[in-house]
Amino acid sequence: MEQAEILSLAERLIPAYHSEDFDFVLSQMTEGEAPSVKLLVKMELNRVMAPCSKIVDLRGRVNGECREYELDGVKHWLDDVAFNTYQKNVRRYGGYTEGVWEALCNTHNNFRVMKKRGQLHGDETEEKTSIFDVEAIKLGYDLKRRENRLKISSQIEFKLAIDLVHATTIDLSPSGAKFKVPSAFDYQAGSEISVKFTELMKESDLEGLTNPIKYRIVGVDESYDNDSVKFLRLLKLDESNVIEQLIDSKLSSDSQRNRHDTQDKVIRARSRGYEHTFLKHTCNLPLFFSGSELKLALMTENNQPIWHYWHDERNQQALTNLFNPKRIARILKAGEQNSSHTFYTFTHGHQEKTLFFSMMLSEAKPEVQQLFCHVGARKDSWKVFRIHMFKLTEEESSELAQHSSELTLDAITLTHCGILQELSTETSKDDYLIAPKPKLPSSTINNFCHARNPANNPACIYYDAKSRRKEPRFQFRSPLVLTGEDKQTHSGITLDISKRGISIALTSPSTLKAGETCSVNFTELDKLDKNSSLSKVPYKVIRISPGGKRLQLVILEDSHTMKNIAFFGSLIQHNQDKLNSITEVLPSNELLEDLHDILLGKIVSAPIFVEKPTRTLKPRVIGVNFPLPPYLVPLAKLGKEDKFSLEPIFKGHTNTLLAQPMKHIDGAQPQFHEIYLALTLFGNRIQSWESKLIGEFESVQERIKFIKKAQTMGRFYAIRICSAPVFEPMSALLQEDITELAPLNMHHAKTLEKEITGIVGYSEITDITEEVTLRLHLPSE
Repeated sequence: MEQAEILSLAERLIPAYHSEDFDFVLSQMTEGEAPSVKLLVKMELNRVMAPCSKIVDLRGRVNGECREYELDGVKHWLDDVAFNTYQKNVRRYGGYTEGVWEALCNTHNNFRVMKKRGQLHGDETEEKTSIFDVEAIKLGYDLKRRENRLKISSQIEFKLAIDLVHATTIDLSPSGAKFKVPSAFDYQAGSEISVKFTELMKESDLEGLTNPIKYRIVGVDESYDNDSVKFLRLLKLDESNVIEQLIDSKLSSDSQRNRHDTQDKVIRARSRGYEHTFLKHTCNLPLFFSGSELKLALMTENNQPIWHYWHDERNQQALTNLFNPKRIARILKAGEQNSSHTFYTFTHGHQEKTLFFSMMLSEAKPEVQQLFCHVGARKDSWKVFRIHMFKLTEEESSELAQHSSELTLDAITLTHCGILQELSTETSKDDYLIAPKPKLPSSTINNFCHARNPANNPACIYYDAKSRRKEPRFQFRSPLVLTGEDKQTHSGITLDISKRGISIALTSPSTLKAGETCSVNFTELDKLDKNSSLSKVPYKVIRISPGGKRLQLVILEDSHTMKNIAFFGSLIQHNQDKLNSITEVLPSNELLEDLHDILLGKIVSAPIFVEKPTRTLKPRVIGVNFPLPPYLVPLAKLGKEDKFSLEPIFKGHTNTLLAQPMKHIDGAQPQFHEIYLALTLFGNRIQSWESKLIGEFESVQERIKFIKKAQTMGRFYAIRICSAPVFEPMSALLQEDITELAPLNMHHAKTLEKEITGIVGYSEITDITEEVTLRLHLPSE
């Protein structure tokens, strides 16, 4: 028998080594072999099972950071991989033996082992960092922090069933902790453990520290760059205040405490800087509900396409009717804290009116669903949306209630927050026509048509306290006559004016639509200035009321109307003491702060912040929440040194996803694309990946084949990415944070301001895997 076979046989017999019938099992497994085989196997077993007292020092020998551990009375220098290997093999061998020692010296990240396998070339010990490796910033860093937290790495031990687990602390607080533990054991959320702080016991003379402290495991998080460790989030159950005393003792001097507090405030300010930028530029539309009524919508730089989509030919909002009482009752099922639902929508022009149609899959039978898709997906207005609904806590409702007067609504009645996100792109419409059209009359879907006028109008505010008006408005009344494209005339008066715009009230309803042009005769003002004729000033309709009597207009700028604009400017300037300015209602910083706290707990997509350090754009930071959603896990695993790799998204697609959509052009709108990502897995490890934009497939059949192969070989993810330029990254809240930080640390305040103002582009990625497999009639994983 070859030596390899003897070693393999001995390996299989390790679990039976200490059993009473070991000799019988050994005889059975070596039956028919030469007597020497049995002897050699037993000798090998005796060797690897022999107790060991050798010290293992892996500093400089492995691709990993080593720290000192005292295990079973022996001090070792181990990295995370070796530490996990120790815990796993000590259980297997029944103690620290020669076999355990050999396993520690031959881990897969040992430079000697890597060189032998050809994974190491010369003195190269690290892979080059990709330009697409980005820092991950945890959004909501200080959201739920109400107490001091001490970052400290110290050895601990606790019992898990019959096993003694050695681990290290990450941070401690009076009410909780975070531990780094070996992945060799099975940790269950909800279970209780008694933790002994072995290293701190020797360093501190606090009496209570010698006793085990009880914790409950509230979360088990994977380490995405190291499968040898996991992270436990814990809640302290023990009433002892010894941990609080320990934190105070570690921060005993004023200089230590100030250094700790300042560092914490710098981290907090930087995290909030990216949070503010995210909430100001998100492509999703936050909505707030009072029972079945939509009460409030929150505007950002990039979610206006969603808001404007839900406006009819009069520029009147129709979003309210998407959430009719019957549909809301279906969405807000009793007892559900959070839920998500998908809508399929389109608009249809009828008698010069824009009618909205929408359907949830649960509202119709399959054949009606197919008919709805066949009718809608042939129209340019076809869209797919998803609403994530979250029940507001009492604390969140109370926070908003303090701003009832500012929001012009009874905020205490708000019950839910919804995040509305679009899932479709312009290139995905044909996917909904794959299934054959059912033989049903088109009128079958008429009951999915919205009512014409909404029952209520939600308040609408921007997530920033900076004015968005290009010029001030003033109350001003003057008679006029409006002439529409149909040559019909309507008399009326101005309600307010600016240099380029007016709001007017007519005595009779107009049939004008938003976007159409008209001319206005200012019958009295025309007499004031003979140099600029005001008898036929051309305007474009911005908004018209449901009754057709109130309109907002903007002047059509050309060489002929420059004199008109100059006249209105002069009129305002010379009469400022007589004109009442219309103050723009801006949200207060206090309101934005409360909205910030509420929305950060309801993140349904990942923001990416792009900088331009040289002539080319480069992603710098990705905002995440832990535990990571499944579609972000591959990006974390592919990254190096706690960074996320965005290669699957941007590599080979930088012109389409970065350069073109992030050009700083006035009026630039967000651009949307779909990316298909296929992962080949070996166990939980990613062996290879391939990504393609939807436009890179030659046919639908090729896309379906790509998805099926990905599902067979590993994982498939479909990601929708929004890309847009950032013109003004600074917000009122961020400016306030920097002002507070400056007296503590001027250098960090300036660095933070420079870092945030260096953001030139914004991307946001959303998981649409379920929707893509559904529309292509493929099984979901």
